[in-house]
Amino acid sequence: MMFWFALPLTLALYFMTRALYRRLPWPVINPVLIPTAAIIGLLLWLDLPLDQYQGGTAPLTALLEPAVVALALPLYQQARQIRDKLKPILICTLSAVFISVCTTLGIGHLMGADPALLASIATKSITTPLAMSVSQSLGGIPAIAAAVVVVVGILGALVGFPLLRLMRVTDPEAQGLAMGACAHAIGTAASAEQGITQGAFSSLAMVVCGVLTAAVAPLLFALYHWLT
Repeated sequence: MMFWFALPLTLALYFMTRALYRRLPWPVINPVLIPTAAIIGLLLWLDLPLDQYQGGTAPLTALLEPAVVALALPLYQQARQIRDKLKPILICTLSAVFISVCTTLGIGHLMGADPALLASIATKSITTPLAMSVSQSLGGIPAIAAAVVVVVGILGALVGFPLLRLMRVTDPEAQGLAMGACAHAIGTAASAEQGITQGAFSSLAMVVCGVLTAAVAPLLFALYHWLT
């Protein structure tokens, strides 16, 4: 029963928001943010269990992994351009990972966060499956890690490109790297709407930062524990 309610509602909200965004391309009209907020409000209003709604949208959830794999298409289309700039790409992504994890640990420590919470938010800038796995290995809470990743992705998609333009970062490659490194798959989807180059470099940054975070975060977390 929930299938015939949840799936059509989710699709309708998504496509309506996309149609509205085409007419009014404002960052706040985000195809992820608006449907999510509307569905949360509806579930609270009708007092519907979240797990039942999730069960009704299971076909969409099953398409998540193929959708992430499809993000590799821009990489293939821009392969030569990426090979020519491999060194600066690696420097950029490695710097992004160190800055992301270190600032998160530092600010979290100053605000009195416990180690479990720090481990949960330290992986905020990589894709959900990796973030949940890495945070759990650090002693974090996967559910919190997943929620933080979604929030960061939505915020990145909302303010990423306006902020880059405000800072006069107009190079498509730099824009893509910044979005992929900070806002993972949601930011990459927003980058793909800007152009093939932005989408390709964002996909690359998302993948590389995910791998680097999985390797570097445990080391930085161990260093944090040693220092504190």
